Amino acid sequence: MCGIFGWLTPGRGVARSRAADAVNTMRHRGPDDEGYLLCRLENGTATLAGGDDTSGDLQLPSWRDESCVPGADVVLGFRRLAIHDLSAAGHQPMGTPDGKLWIVFNGEVYNFPELRDDLEREGVRFRSRTDTEVILRAYECWGPECLHRFNGMWGLAILDLREAGRPRLFLARDRCGVKPLFYTTDDAGGVAFASELKSLLGLRDQKWRVDEVAAGNFLAWGRYPSAQAGGTFLKDVRILPPGCCAEWTGRDLKIRRWWELKADGDGTTGNEKEAIERLRFLLEDSVRLRLRADVPVGSCLSGGLDSSAIVGQVNQLLRDGRSTTNTARQHTFSAVYEQDGPYNERRFIDRVLETVPATGHYTYPDGERLAADFDRLVWHQDEPFAFTSVFAQWCVMEKVRQEGVTVLLDGQAADELFAGYRPYQWWFREMMRQGRPVGAWSEARAVARETGDKPWKHLLRGVGMGLLPDALVQSVTRAGYKSAFQKAAARVLKPGKTHALLEQVNDANSPESYPWRRVTESLEDHLRGMVTEFSLPRLLRYEDRNSMAFSVESRVPFTDYRLVEYAFSPALRGLKLKEGWAKWCLRKAVDGLAPQDIIWRRDKMGFGTPEAGLVQHLVRAGGRAEDPGGVAADYIEPGAMRRVMAAATSGSADKEGVSLAFRCMVFNSWSAQFPVC
Repeated sequence: MCGIFGWLTPGRGVARSRAADAVNTMRHRGPDDEGYLLCRLENGTATLAGGDDTSGDLQLPSWRDESCVPGADVVLGFRRLAIHDLSAAGHQPMGTPDGKLWIVFNGEVYNFPELRDDLEREGVRFRSRTDTEVILRAYECWGPECLHRFNGMWGLAILDLREAGRPRLFLARDRCGVKPLFYTTDDAGGVAFASELKSLLGLRDQKWRVDEVAAGNFLAWGRYPSAQAGGTFLKDVRILPPGCCAEWTGRDLKIRRWWELKADGDGTTGNEKEAIERLRFLLEDSVRLRLRADVPVGSCLSGGLDSSAIVGQVNQLLRDGRSTTNTARQHTFSAVYEQDGPYNERRFIDRVLETVPATGHYTYPDGERLAADFDRLVWHQDEPFAFTSVFAQWCVMEKVRQEGVTVLLDGQAADELFAGYRPYQWWFREMMRQGRPVGAWSEARAVARETGDKPWKHLLRGVGMGLLPDALVQSVTRAGYKSAFQKAAARVLKPGKTHALLEQVNDANSPESYPWRRVTESLEDHLRGMVTEFSLPRLLRYEDRNSMAFSVESRVPFTDYRLVEYAFSPALRGLKLKEGWAKWCLRKAVDGLAPQDIIWRRDKMGFGTPEAGLVQHLVRAGGRAEDPGGVAADYIEPGAMRRVMAAATSGSADKEGVSLAFRCMVFNSWSAQFPVC
């Protein structure tokens, strides 16, 4: 896990000091090593250079030495967090023996030992034990199609100098977008990329323009730019969408999709028993692969189904001697609170730890700590964020680093894959469209009985959506969506800032229109959107920034592409929501990995925090609760912000009011710390 950077300015020469600053802005992503490649595209001259954190054993010239590739118009930069082959052999940028291909790589390809065996059979000889070298040689042998062979998470860049006078840059991101890759281009054909947005912002003197639709959408009700459209909060910086790659051949950056989550997943069929067995095998193998490391590995534990299943699976692999990790005893990490309440999961966490030989570690997020860390938390996130749960995860990652653990397994993505958010209305709509009103009623009663939820409102909405024409449902939903946005915007935005967003809401081709445009889709389509476009990309962003802020590599077993594709196969259709239970098939598949009362918990609704108390403390501590400054002043009405903060401080704010206060403070902090206009 690392931070990568690249800047190509054909024929113009790169500002080396700015490039080095960009690389070292990400030092937290890779404190173990620093490396550069300096290159002239005109003649293909490429030389490795070092920085202040580069090992002297490598005997590399400094990037500051202007005699090293004078006039270089390419810089590739790298910060390393050593996970595999901790020796200097893992130094990046890494090249092929002939110096014609160079890679900077952030992430992990977990099946690299198997790929290495395949390449050795084709005559390839290796100089290290890293996955990076396997990726580079795989590209050399198989070209861009090598991506389909990788099981892992990555943002990577390969500079291809094999064809004289025709240099190429290849960029790629993993299927689910676990690892980020930002980029920007200029009018002269230049391109720059980085693992973090902030690393690109020092490449020019001018401020970067805020995307007003993204800003208004976030402030009004906490929505984010579209993952599939590659949007960010800045007009001139994009993010390579998940499952996409890009190629630059001297001027334009051409983006294409190399992986897509198909409607029928991997196409697998089978009976119920076979489906559950297959799901259990895939989860086990995903966890097994993600235990591969030459450093200590731990697990996140929230007390819910997903993380508890992973902890149980790790324990089983360790017990049976089928793990390649050097960790003898599992360590778990949890966020808990001093006071009992609906957000304190301590009793469930302790229940899991009664059944596995693991050492539990706890962190205690509170308002005082949030106020102290607030600006630093915002800076590390790169872009504004809407929930205090991000802070709780931040505290967990800091605890992981304090305990000397470098790799952490986490349970993100299971809710999106297996309907953990209880999207009943799509489920009921599907049954109505199939002519099963009795089945819909029966399932609604089962939900109430088994989980304690009362899904009657969802049932009525599902029935309505199932019986009424799609065009009518969309029209009614669009009208309601527009009205709700206008009310939300009026609470905080300056007059006139809502127009651009309302135009996007009306446009059926715009990502901003998805709440009304997608209201008539099937359950499977809804979940696929959660995986590829909405919920999961946001959660993976938090996961990456929080973990890397403390030089921790976070691995997400449920994003194994085999699990993702199988989750949408015909074999599991009808097994996600069943007998009143969300994630029914997953609960069945993990039987024996966690206590039954954890697997069949009635009250687990997702990771939550005592947001009202945290925000109240933050406002009172002055956590950017003053009148908006910088670009925030262009969007937030000062009088409205004062009213919002007063309500949050007094405790009179409703849930949305508390969330709005937090968003305003986050946006205010972000606009003060980043060079934006």
